[in-house]
Amino acid sequence: MSDHEVNTSQRAVRAERVSNISGDIYQVILTVTDGQPMVWAAGQYLELVMPTGSPCAYSIASAATDGLSLELHIQCLPDHERAREVIDYLQSAESVTINLPKGNCFISGCSDTPLVFIAAGTGFAQMKAMIEHSLLSDCPYPIHLYWGVRNPSGLYMPSLPIQWASEKGICYHPVVSESDIGSDWEGRHGLLYEAVLEDIGELMAAHFYICGSPDMVYGTLDALVAAGIPEAHAHSDVFDYCPRK
Repeated sequence: MSDHEVNTSQRAVRAERVSNISGDIYQVILTVTDGQPMVWAAGQYLELVMPTGSPCAYSIASAATDGLSLELHIQCLPDHERAREVIDYLQSAESVTINLPKGNCFISGCSDTPLVFIAAGTGFAQMKAMIEHSLLSDCPYPIHLYWGVRNPSGLYMPSLPIQWASEKGICYHPVVSESDIGSDWEGRHGLLYEAVLEDIGELMAAHFYICGSPDMVYGTLDALVAAGIPEAHAHSDVFDYCPRK
C-alpha cells in the first residue's frame, strides 16, 4: 500500500481495441487522445462515464508504464444488459470519458514483504496490474497468485500466469470450484480460500490482496485472520465500498 494520494481526473480516451478474448470476457484497450499520460497506481480502477445511468467501475488490468494506454477486462454475461450496453458503447463511440484513478487497494514502489494475490473470476484484472508492477520493480520477495473460477474455461488468460511462473518465478495456483470438472483438469479444486489456507504456513509474512464479491472477500478475510494473519495485512476495495457494519 502507499500513503500518497493521486487526484482523480476526468479524461477523454479512445477505445483502441475491444476484443472478445474468451467466452464472455472482453479485453479493452483505452488510449489517450491528447498525448498526455494517464496516472494510476497498480491495483486502482477507473469509472467509465456512460451516456445514461451511473458510471461503471472497472479495475485497470495493466501497470502504468508510459501511461498512454491501459487495459480493462469486462465480463458480459448474456443476461447482464448493462455490460452489453458498455461493450456496445465502447465499440461504437469515437471517444469515451473516464474518471481515474479510483481505489485505495494498490501498490507502488517495491514491496518489502511477500505478496499474495487472491482473485475470483475477473478479479484477475486487478491482480494482473499489481503483478506486472511488481515484476517491473524487480521485487525480491515471493509472489503468489491464487485465481479461482467455477470451471477451467473461466481462466480466460490461461497462458499468461503460466508464463509468469516459468519465466519470472511467480507461484501460480489456479483453483476450480465446480465438483464435476471432468477428467481434463488436474489442478486444485474447491473453494479459493481453502487453497490459500492449505499453503498458509509459507505465507504468514505476506500481505494479501483480495478481489471478488463482498461475500468472497469477507469470507477469505475471516479465514486468514483465524489462521493468524493480521487483519491489517489484508487489502481489498470491498473494505471501502461495502464495509461491514
